[in-house]
Amino acid sequence: MDNNSKKQFGFNESSSQYIPKPNSVSTGELIDSPKFQKNTLLESFNSPEMVKMREDLAKAHQDSIDKSVGWYYNLSSEEKYKAVEALCHIICKAEREGTSHRGLQSILGLYPEAFWIDDLMTVHNALYTEFQEQDSRNWKDMKTLTKLAQDSDSDDKNLL
Repeated sequence: MDNNSKKQFGFNESSSQYIPKPNSVSTGELIDSPKFQKNTLLESFNSPEMVKMREDLAKAHQDSIDKSVGWYYNLSSEEKYKAVEALCHIICKAEREGTSHRGLQSILGLYPEAFWIDDLMTVHNALYTEFQEQDSRNWKDMKTLTKLAQDSDSDDKNLL
């Protein structure tokens, strides 16, 4: 028998062939490149192009709000009443049920477009907090009422 026939499969093979070779990430090559220098991301956010883009976005947002408010004030009294009544009913009902901000947008039929209505989040947070506190007060009252009912039952038994 020759030496090759005695070797087991894979035995005596160079194990270094299975060790992964260092890549550019582990050697720090990419980190040292000018593309990945410290503050590059921050600098790009403050670049003139990004500053202009943020200003344009803020202006478009304000224009949208102004148009919506203008539209509302151009409605007749009856239409304003119906719009406010409907929104108040829909929003308060959803918040009483404990909906999320995204759920509120869906209930209003405006998801995902309503994501950009920042005051909707303000309304949601305020009402959510109010209804959660109200629910908490109701549960505390319920415990008090239950205790009073139990106390009155024991008083009635003492009278007999």
